[in-house]
Amino acid sequence: MDTGSSLTWVQPPICSACTPAFTSIYDPKTSSTCTSLSCDSRYQCTNYYDFSNCGQEKQCRYSVNYLDKSSCGDVIVLEKFTFLTSDGGVWEIPDLVFGYGLESSGSIRDLSGILGLQIFRNKYSLVSRVGKKFSYCIGNISDPHYMYNQLVLGEGAVLEGDSTPMRIRHGHYVVSIEGISIGDKQLSVVQKEFDFNVVIDSGSTITLLQRSAFEQLKQEIMKLLDGLLRRAIVSNAGERLCYWGNLVRDLKGFPIVTLHLGEGADLYLGVEGMFKRVNDDIFCMAVDISGSDINIIGVYAQQYYNVGFDLNAMRVSFLSIECELLED
Repeated sequence: MDTGSSLTWVQPPICSACTPAFTSIYDPKTSSTCTSLSCDSRYQCTNYYDFSNCGQEKQCRYSVNYLDKSSCGDVIVLEKFTFLTSDGGVWEIPDLVFGYGLESSGSIRDLSGILGLQIFRNKYSLVSRVGKKFSYCIGNISDPHYMYNQLVLGEGAVLEGDSTPMRIRHGHYVVSIEGISIGDKQLSVVQKEFDFNVVIDSGSTITLLQRSAFEQLKQEIMKLLDGLLRRAIVSNAGERLCYWGNLVRDLKGFPIVTLHLGEGADLYLGVEGMFKRVNDDIFCMAVDISGSDINIIGVYAQQYYNVGFDLNAMRVSFLSIECELLED
């Protein structure tokens, strides 16, 4: 479920030679509702067309590159999607732009697919077809047995809690950060670096900040933890701080980190939003330096929140809640 990309796609399992052989979750050749697209399809193919690889069949193809350098691509089709409704019925969406990927690299090779929730310019994307409203609630992302995460598409979306203005920049949903604090300590934020320049990205694991803000946050964490816990060296941690210790036991009482968003909305990052377990004995910051001019609020920072998008009002809301309570 990715608010950082607009295309929905699936791919067959990597291990096609395994015994017993895996069956792909989708085969366009056996679908009665699949419509192929030619390279010159005026609207649907435009955003995903790979000019270098149209092929002899002149079939619309796509190529997507993700932030972590993963990539995927192959054939674009139109397909009918069927969803369950809140009253137990079904909701059919015909002719949704859909990718069937046979070529992938990087971490996404471990996925069966991605549900893209960006709207971009594509009127055939999922979000544009459900009324431009959706919400999702995420609990403890490290708990594979947590059963209450949910995604709601359309008018039933939960749009409660603090809300902040949103814009669309290069297809991304962006908000403003007006300040960052750790406990009672307010950090100095260069406003122009965060003014409608913060992407809400459920497809990114960690939060990425401009160096000016990251360095201040890192310094405050060093003051709090360096005298209590021993530093750990983790090969792929970059400039993030890592420590030996148990995330829950050793960080009791660690101050809340708050992202102060536009118009008074606050996003509170507890221990599990600020740090990520490497294993049972080591944890690292779940915040890193952005490698570009944008900032990203990753999915770790969105734990224990219901996040609601209203693309008609151009606002996004954050409700701090246990997702199980939304079942009521």
